[in-house]
Amino acid sequence: MQLLIKIFLSPMAFAVGFLWPLVTQLLIAAEVMTPGMQTWLVSALIVLPFALMAQFRGSWIWIK
Repeated sequence: MQLLIKIFLSPMAFAVGFLWPLVTQLLIAAEVMTPGMQTWLVSALIVLPFALMAQFRGSWIWIK
């Protein structure tokens, strides 16, 4: 049970579950891109480096 909680509350899960869809919706709402597969790929290129950095560092950029 403790392992599942750690997985669901990890920085990578937060990025994939919350930030990735948020960035995708922001790109569409700002009319930077049109809805489709390319929008998901671009948002992945924006979000996943931050997620990997937070995962390996153990926290997000602004939290020590």
